[in-house]
Amino acid sequence: MARLSAVSLFFWLLGRSLAGFPNQINIGGLFMRSTVQEHSAFRFAVQLYNTNQNMSEKPFHLNYNVDNLESSNSFSVTHAFCSQFSRGVYAIFGFYDKKSMNTLTSFCGALHTSFITPSYPIDSDVQFVIQMRPPLKGAVLSLLTYYRWEKFVYLYDTDRDILLLSYPAAEFTLFIDRLTQVTF
Repeated sequence: MARLSAVSLFFWLLGRSLAGFPNQINIGGLFMRSTVQEHSAFRFAVQLYNTNQNMSEKPFHLNYNVDNLESSNSFSVTHAFCSQFSRGVYAIFGFYDKKSMNTLTSFCGALHTSFITPSYPIDSDVQFVIQMRPPLKGAVLSLLTYYRWEKFVYLYDTDRDILLLSYPAAEFTLFIDRLTQVTF
């Protein structure tokens, strides 16, 4: 009898906890008007998730709201972030650049809203920012140290990428040359 009541209590608690979880979740998107491909990829991913028929993989439906920014100045980013927050989003997906990074990370920390981004990782550890692109510094340095490579080639295309190798200058001899134009 005690076992039956324990099982009944378990299923009753399970039902109550699942009933409290929303069946629809609002997420937001912040995109520059010029990033049409990224916006399309975001819409496609949400649609792909929502059309999945397997209920164990899709326990809720995603609703998305997108704000398109004309520029990444702090006023337009603030307006868009507040617009998303007023809609009750659980998380915001988007990109940041040097102009918008501080504003976005500040709002995420103050309002406890997650910001999911495939942008290049920022150097500091910021709460509520989920970076989809991992930092490479540790991986490259580990490879150099583990294999004791004396020479290696590192190809990069932006000034930010070269900062990755500025740290190990004391441990390794580096010869860096940037390719500005490559033809095949």
